[in-house]
Amino acid sequence: MACNCKNTITSFLGGDVPNPTTFLNCGEADGSYNNPLETGKTQCVAEDNVLRILDEYYISGTVKNSGQIVFERTVTGETVNEYFWQNDGTFFKPIAYTDSRLSGQTLNTSGDIVAGGDGVVGTHDGTNFLYINRYNSTLPYAHIHSDRLDNNVESGFRFLTRNSSGTGQEALLIKGSDRKATFQGNVVISGTNTTLDTLSAKTAINVGNGNGLVSANTFTTPQISIGKELGVITGTTVVGKYSGATIQNSGSDIAVTMTVGTFRPNMLVEVLTSAGAGDVTITLPALSTWYRGKYTFVFPHACNGGCSFKLAANGSEEFHGLSMCLDGNEVIGSASLITFNAGRVIQGTKIEVIAMTDHMQMNIFTPTEVANVTPS
Repeated sequence: MACNCKNTITSFLGGDVPNPTTFLNCGEADGSYNNPLETGKTQCVAEDNVLRILDEYYISGTVKNSGQIVFERTVTGETVNEYFWQNDGTFFKPIAYTDSRLSGQTLNTSGDIVAGGDGVVGTHDGTNFLYINRYNSTLPYAHIHSDRLDNNVESGFRFLTRNSSGTGQEALLIKGSDRKATFQGNVVISGTNTTLDTLSAKTAINVGNGNGLVSANTFTTPQISIGKELGVITGTTVVGKYSGATIQNSGSDIAVTMTVGTFRPNMLVEVLTSAGAGDVTITLPALSTWYRGKYTFVFPHACNGGCSFKLAANGSEEFHGLSMCLDGNEVIGSASLITFNAGRVIQGTKIEVIAMTDHMQMNIFTPTEVANVTPS
Protein backbone atom coordinates (compact mmCIF):
# COMPACT_ATOMS: atom_id res chain seq x y z
CA MET A 1 0.00 0.00 0.00
CA ALA A 2 1.45 3.33 -1.02
CA CYS A 3 2.25 5.91 1.67
CA ASN A 4 1.54 9.58 0.83
CA CYS A 5 2.58 11.22 4.12
CA LYS A 6 5.48 13.66 4.33
CA ASN A 7 9.03 12.44 4.98
CA THR A 8 8.04 8.90 4.13
CA ILE A 9 10.55 6.23 5.07
CA THR A 10 10.05 3.60 2.44
CA SER A 11 12.65 1.23 3.77
CA PHE A 12 14.19 0.96 7.24
CA LEU A 13 16.66 -1.75 8.14
CA GLY A 14 17.96 -0.28 11.41
CA GLY A 15 20.65 2.29 12.23
CA ASP A 16 20.56 5.99 13.14
CA VAL A 17 17.40 7.97 12.36
CA PRO A 18 17.28 11.78 12.73
CA ASN A 19 14.78 13.28 15.23
CA PRO A 20 11.92 13.98 15.19
CA THR A 21 10.82 10.77 13.49
CA THR A 22 7.79 8.65 14.36
CA PHE A 23 7.47 5.14 12.93
CA LEU A 24 4.21 3.50 11.93
CA ASN A 25 3.26 0.77 9.53
CA CYS A 26 1.81 2.72 6.60
CA GLY A 27 -0.79 0.08 5.87
CA GLU A 28 -2.09 0.09 9.47
CA ALA A 29 -1.32 3.61 10.75
CA ASP A 30 -3.63 3.59 13.75
CA GLY A 31 -1.03 4.60 16.35
CA SER A 32 -1.00 1.30 18.18
CA TYR A 33 2.40 -0.01 17.05
CA ASN A 34 5.58 -0.04 19.08
CA ASN A 35 8.49 1.92 17.67
CA PRO A 36 10.67 1.19 15.93
CA LEU A 37 9.04 -1.77 14.22
CA GLU A 38 10.96 -4.87 13.32
CA THR A 39 13.27 -5.01 10.30
CA GLY A 40 11.66 -5.46 6.91
CA LYS A 41 8.47 -3.41 7.33
CA THR A 42 7.78 -0.22 5.42
CA GLN A 43 7.67 2.76 7.80
CA CYS A 44 6.49 6.41 7.55
CA VAL A 45 5.99 9.55 9.59
CA ALA A 46 2.49 10.04 11.07
CA GLU A 47 1.02 12.95 13.07
CA ASP A 48 -0.32 12.64 16.65
CA ASN A 49 1.29 9.29 17.06
CA VAL A 50 1.50 7.42 20.36
CA LEU A 51 5.24 6.98 20.80
CA ARG A 52 5.76 3.85 22.86
CA ILE A 53 9.26 3.60 24.31
CA LEU A 54 10.40 0.06 25.07
CA ASP A 55 13.34 -0.46 27.39
CA GLU A 56 16.22 1.91 26.59
CA TYR A 57 15.95 4.68 24.03
CA TYR A 58 19.01 6.89 23.47
CA ILE A 59 18.93 10.23 21.64
CA SER A 60 21.49 12.95 21.20
CA GLY A 61 19.14 15.75 20.13
CA THR A 62 15.57 16.84 20.93
CA VAL A 63 12.54 14.59 21.05
CA LYS A 64 9.35 16.28 19.81
CA ASN A 65 6.06 14.49 19.80
CA SER A 66 2.55 15.92 19.32
CA GLY A 67 0.84 12.91 20.83
CA GLN A 68 1.60 10.76 23.85
CA ILE A 69 4.90 9.26 24.96
CA VAL A 70 4.55 6.03 26.92
CA PHE A 71 7.54 4.49 28.70
CA GLU A 72 7.44 0.74 29.13
CA ARG A 73 9.80 -1.94 30.29
CA THR A 74 9.33 -5.37 28.75
CA VAL A 75 12.61 -7.08 29.63
CA THR A 76 15.50 -6.69 32.05
CA GLY A 77 17.97 -7.90 29.44
CA GLU A 78 20.82 -10.36 29.60
CA THR A 79 23.76 -9.99 31.97
CA VAL A 80 26.20 -8.31 29.62
CA ASN A 81 27.70 -4.84 29.86
CA GLU A 82 27.19 -3.58 26.30
CA TYR A 83 24.37 -1.21 25.43
CA PHE A 84 23.06 -1.94 21.97
CA TRP A 85 19.82 -3.03 20.36
CA GLN A 86 18.87 -6.41 19.06
CA ASN A 87 15.82 -7.54 17.14
CA ASP A 88 14.08 -10.45 18.83
CA GLY A 89 11.63 -10.85 15.92
CA THR A 90 8.94 -8.63 17.47
CA PHE A 91 10.65 -5.68 19.21
CA PHE A 92 13.97 -3.94 19.32
CA LYS A 93 15.32 -4.31 22.87
CA PRO A 94 18.68 -3.67 24.61
CA ILE A 95 20.99 -6.50 25.53
CA ALA A 96 22.11 -4.57 28.67
CA TYR A 97 21.31 -5.86 32.17
CA THR A 98 20.53 -2.36 33.46
CA ASP A 99 16.84 -1.36 33.45
CA SER A 100 15.54 0.70 30.56
CA ARG A 101 15.70 4.48 30.45
CA LEU A 102 15.12 7.43 28.12
CA SER A 103 18.25 9.51 27.66
CA GLY A 104 18.68 12.79 25.83
CA GLN A 105 19.41 16.49 26.13
CA THR A 106 15.81 17.75 25.83
CA LEU A 107 12.41 16.04 25.83
CA ASN A 108 9.55 18.17 24.49
CA THR A 109 6.00 16.85 24.33
CA SER A 110 2.59 18.50 24.22
CA GLY A 111 0.95 15.33 25.54
CA ASP A 112 1.27 13.31 28.71
CA ILE A 113 4.33 11.50 29.99
CA VAL A 114 3.33 8.28 31.75
CA ALA A 115 6.04 6.39 33.62
CA GLY A 116 5.42 3.15 35.43
CA GLY A 117 8.60 3.42 37.52
CA ASP A 118 10.29 6.05 39.68
CA GLY A 119 11.00 9.56 38.37
CA VAL A 120 14.55 10.85 38.84
CA VAL A 121 15.46 14.47 38.02
CA GLY A 122 19.00 15.70 37.49
CA THR A 123 22.32 13.97 37.81
CA HIS A 124 24.07 12.88 40.97
CA ASP A 125 26.08 15.76 42.46
CA GLY A 126 24.94 17.89 39.52
CA THR A 127 23.44 21.38 39.36
CA ASN A 128 20.01 20.47 38.00
CA PHE A 129 16.66 21.83 39.18
CA LEU A 130 13.04 20.77 38.89
CA TYR A 131 10.97 23.62 37.45
CA ILE A 132 7.17 23.73 37.42
CA ASN A 133 5.73 26.65 35.46
CA ARG A 134 2.93 28.79 36.87
CA TYR A 135 -0.67 27.83 36.14
CA ASN A 136 -1.77 31.15 34.62
CA SER A 137 -1.66 34.92 35.26
CA THR A 138 -4.74 34.76 37.50
CA LEU A 139 -3.33 31.87 39.55
CA PRO A 140 0.43 32.50 39.35
CA TYR A 141 1.38 29.33 41.20
CA ALA A 142 3.18 26.12 40.40
CA HIS A 143 0.42 23.57 41.03
CA ILE A 144 1.40 20.22 42.52
CA HIS A 145 -1.58 17.91 42.92
CA SER A 146 -1.68 14.93 45.23
CA ASP A 147 -2.85 11.84 43.35
CA ARG A 148 -4.81 11.75 40.12
CA LEU A 149 -6.99 8.67 40.17
CA ASP A 150 -8.28 8.51 43.77
CA ASN A 151 -10.66 11.47 43.73
CA ASN A 152 -12.94 10.19 46.50
CA VAL A 153 -10.42 9.35 49.23
CA GLU A 154 -7.94 11.33 51.32
CA SER A 155 -4.54 12.01 49.79
CA GLY A 156 -1.86 14.30 51.19
CA PHE A 157 1.90 14.82 50.91
CA ARG A 158 4.80 13.22 52.75
CA PHE A 159 8.32 14.58 52.33
CA LEU A 160 11.35 12.52 53.32
CA THR A 161 14.96 13.58 53.72
CA ARG A 162 18.10 11.52 54.27
CA ASN A 163 20.29 11.84 57.33
CA SER A 164 24.10 11.66 57.35
CA SER A 165 23.87 7.86 57.22
CA GLY A 166 21.69 7.96 54.12
CA THR A 167 18.58 6.76 55.95
CA GLY A 168 15.29 8.21 54.74
CA GLN A 169 13.34 10.03 57.46
CA GLU A 170 10.01 11.80 57.41
CA ALA A 171 10.51 15.59 57.57
CA LEU A 172 7.13 17.09 56.64
CA LEU A 173 3.65 15.56 56.55
CA ILE A 174 0.61 17.39 55.12
CA LYS A 175 -2.67 15.58 55.65
CA GLY A 176 -5.20 15.59 52.85
CA SER A 177 -8.41 16.28 54.79
CA ASP A 178 -7.53 18.84 57.48
CA ARG A 179 -4.38 20.11 55.61
CA LYS A 180 -2.43 20.23 58.86
CA ALA A 181 1.34 20.26 58.41
CA THR A 182 3.54 18.37 60.85
CA PHE A 183 7.26 19.16 60.94
CA GLN A 184 9.48 16.55 62.58
CA GLY A 185 12.34 18.99 63.24
CA ASN A 186 12.70 22.63 64.22
CA VAL A 187 10.92 25.31 62.21
CA VAL A 188 13.21 28.32 61.69
CA ILE A 189 11.57 31.49 60.34
CA SER A 190 13.91 34.30 59.33
CA GLY A 191 11.16 36.81 58.51
CA THR A 192 7.96 37.93 60.24
CA ASN A 193 5.74 35.10 61.45
CA THR A 194 2.01 35.89 61.35
CA THR A 195 -0.23 33.44 63.22
CA LEU A 196 -3.94 33.97 62.49
CA ASP A 197 -5.14 31.43 65.05
CA THR A 198 -3.93 30.07 68.40
CA LEU A 199 -0.21 29.42 68.87
CA SER A 200 0.38 26.55 71.27
CA ALA A 201 3.25 24.32 72.28
CA LYS A 202 3.48 21.15 74.38
CA THR A 203 6.88 22.13 75.76
CA ALA A 204 8.86 25.38 75.58
CA ILE A 205 8.58 28.10 72.95
CA ASN A 206 11.98 29.49 72.04
CA VAL A 207 11.70 33.15 71.06
CA GLY A 208 14.63 35.49 70.66
CA ASN A 209 17.65 34.39 72.64
CA GLY A 210 16.51 31.74 75.10
CA ASN A 211 14.10 29.11 76.37
CA GLY A 212 10.86 30.92 77.15
CA LEU A 213 12.65 34.28 77.06
CA VAL A 214 11.25 37.16 74.98
CA SER A 215 13.66 40.02 74.41
CA ALA A 216 12.92 43.06 72.27
CA ASN A 217 12.98 46.87 72.31
CA THR A 218 9.17 46.95 72.22
CA PHE A 219 6.79 44.09 73.00
CA THR A 220 3.11 44.85 72.35
CA THR A 221 0.30 42.49 73.30
CA PRO A 222 -3.34 42.80 74.47
CA GLN A 223 -2.72 40.17 77.14
CA ILE A 224 0.45 38.61 78.53
CA SER A 225 0.35 35.16 80.15
CA ILE A 226 3.52 34.23 82.02
CA GLY A 227 4.36 30.86 83.60
CA LYS A 228 5.01 30.64 87.33
CA GLU A 229 8.64 29.56 87.06
CA LEU A 230 10.17 29.83 83.60
CA GLY A 231 8.19 32.69 82.05
CA VAL A 232 10.33 35.82 81.77
CA ILE A 233 9.69 38.92 79.66
CA THR A 234 12.47 41.46 79.29
CA GLY A 235 12.83 44.49 77.10
CA THR A 236 13.48 48.21 76.95
CA THR A 237 9.71 48.78 76.69
CA VAL A 238 6.89 46.34 77.46
CA VAL A 239 3.53 47.71 76.35
CA GLY A 240 0.20 45.96 76.97
CA LYS A 241 -2.90 47.21 75.19
CA TYR A 242 -5.04 49.31 77.56
CA SER A 243 -2.38 49.03 80.29
CA GLY A 244 -3.56 52.48 81.44
CA ALA A 245 -6.43 54.86 80.79
CA THR A 246 -7.39 58.45 81.60
CA ILE A 247 -10.88 59.75 82.37
CA GLN A 248 -11.21 63.55 82.07
CA ASN A 249 -14.13 65.62 83.39
CA SER A 250 -15.45 68.79 81.76
CA GLY A 251 -18.01 71.53 82.34
CA SER A 252 -20.86 69.01 82.20
CA ASP A 253 -21.45 65.74 83.99
CA ILE A 254 -19.71 62.66 82.63
CA ALA A 255 -20.69 58.99 83.15
CA VAL A 256 -18.41 56.13 82.12
CA THR A 257 -19.54 52.48 82.14
CA MET A 258 -16.44 50.31 82.09
CA THR A 259 -16.15 47.06 80.11
CA VAL A 260 -13.25 44.61 80.07
CA GLY A 261 -12.94 45.22 76.33
CA THR A 262 -11.77 48.82 76.83
CA PHE A 263 -10.66 48.71 80.48
CA ARG A 264 -8.61 45.56 80.94
CA PRO A 265 -8.49 44.10 84.45
CA ASN A 266 -5.33 44.99 86.44
CA MET A 267 -4.99 48.36 84.76
CA LEU A 268 -4.38 51.80 86.25
CA VAL A 269 -7.10 54.40 85.64
CA GLU A 270 -6.12 58.06 86.02
CA VAL A 271 -9.09 60.32 86.89
CA LEU A 272 -8.72 64.04 86.18
CA THR A 273 -11.39 66.11 87.97
CA SER A 274 -9.81 69.54 87.74
CA ALA A 275 -10.94 70.71 84.30
CA GLY A 276 -14.54 71.65 85.12
CA ALA A 277 -17.41 71.51 87.59
CA GLY A 278 -19.05 68.52 85.94
CA ASP A 279 -19.59 65.45 88.12
CA VAL A 280 -17.78 62.20 87.28
CA THR A 281 -19.53 58.81 87.68
CA ILE A 282 -17.72 55.54 86.89
CA THR A 283 -19.51 52.17 86.83
CA LEU A 284 -17.33 49.06 87.13
CA PRO A 285 -17.71 46.06 84.77
CA ALA A 286 -19.91 43.16 85.81
CA LEU A 287 -18.08 41.13 88.45
CA SER A 288 -18.27 37.89 86.44
CA THR A 289 -16.21 39.38 83.59
CA TRP A 290 -13.15 40.35 85.66
CA TYR A 291 -13.18 37.75 88.44
CA ARG A 292 -9.85 37.85 90.34
CA GLY A 293 -8.85 41.09 88.62
CA LYS A 294 -8.00 44.52 90.03
CA TYR A 295 -8.60 48.18 89.11
CA THR A 296 -6.66 51.08 90.65
CA PHE A 297 -8.02 54.63 90.40
CA VAL A 298 -5.68 57.55 91.12
CA PHE A 299 -6.37 61.31 91.32
CA PRO A 300 -3.11 63.17 90.57
CA HIS A 301 -4.50 66.74 90.44
CA ALA A 302 -6.58 69.03 92.63
CA CYS A 303 -10.34 68.59 92.24
CA ASN A 304 -12.57 71.35 90.86
CA GLY A 305 -14.66 72.79 93.70
CA GLY A 306 -17.92 71.93 91.93
CA CYS A 307 -17.01 68.36 90.92
CA SER A 308 -18.24 65.35 92.87
CA PHE A 309 -17.02 61.80 92.19
CA LYS A 310 -18.97 58.52 92.32
CA LEU A 311 -17.76 54.93 91.88
CA ALA A 312 -20.61 52.44 91.35
CA ALA A 313 -20.82 48.66 91.33
CA ASN A 314 -22.65 46.93 88.51
CA GLY A 315 -26.23 46.12 89.48
CA SER A 316 -26.62 44.45 92.89
CA GLU A 317 -22.91 43.75 93.41
CA GLU A 318 -21.35 44.99 96.64
CA PHE A 319 -18.19 46.61 98.01
CA HIS A 320 -16.56 45.45 101.24
CA GLY A 321 -13.46 47.10 102.69
CA LEU A 322 -12.08 50.16 104.41
CA SER A 323 -11.89 53.89 103.81
CA MET A 324 -8.73 55.41 105.36
CA CYS A 325 -9.24 59.16 105.67
CA LEU A 326 -7.42 62.14 107.14
CA ASP A 327 -9.32 62.06 110.44
CA GLY A 328 -9.94 58.32 110.80
CA ASN A 329 -11.14 55.12 109.16
CA GLU A 330 -14.57 53.92 108.06
CA VAL A 331 -15.66 50.35 107.36
CA ILE A 332 -17.30 49.79 103.98
CA GLY A 333 -19.84 46.98 104.18
CA SER A 334 -22.41 45.89 101.60
CA ALA A 335 -22.18 49.15 99.64
CA SER A 336 -22.83 49.48 95.92
CA LEU A 337 -21.91 53.17 95.56
CA ILE A 338 -19.06 55.34 96.89
CA THR A 339 -19.65 59.11 96.75
CA PHE A 340 -17.09 61.91 97.30
CA ASN A 341 -18.62 65.31 98.05
CA ALA A 342 -18.07 68.15 95.58
CA GLY A 343 -14.47 69.31 95.57
CA ARG A 344 -13.43 66.66 98.14
CA VAL A 345 -11.73 64.00 96.01
CA ILE A 346 -8.44 65.44 97.18
CA GLN A 347 -5.23 65.27 95.12
CA GLY A 348 -3.36 62.06 96.03
CA THR A 349 -6.50 59.95 96.57
CA LYS A 350 -6.19 56.29 95.54
CA ILE A 351 -8.96 53.67 95.28
CA GLU A 352 -8.23 49.94 94.82
CA VAL A 353 -11.01 47.52 93.85
CA ILE A 354 -10.28 43.78 93.76
CA ALA A 355 -12.77 41.25 92.31
CA MET A 356 -13.43 38.33 94.65
CA THR A 357 -15.70 35.28 94.32
CA ASP A 358 -18.97 36.95 95.30
CA HIS A 359 -18.09 40.59 96.11
CA MET A 360 -15.47 43.30 95.57
CA GLN A 361 -12.75 44.16 98.07
CA MET A 362 -12.29 47.96 98.26
CA ASN A 363 -9.58 50.08 99.90
CA ILE A 364 -9.72 53.87 99.79
CA PHE A 365 -6.72 56.03 100.70
CA THR A 366 -7.60 59.75 100.77
CA PRO A 367 -6.39 62.92 102.55
CA THR A 368 -9.98 64.15 103.03
CA GLU A 369 -12.25 63.74 106.06
CA VAL A 370 -14.47 60.71 106.71
CA ALA A 371 -17.59 62.86 106.38
CA ASN A 372 -16.75 63.60 102.72
CA VAL A 373 -16.75 59.89 101.69
CA THR A 374 -20.13 58.16 101.77
CA PRO A 375 -20.63 54.40 101.14
CA SER A 376 -24.22 53.55 100.28
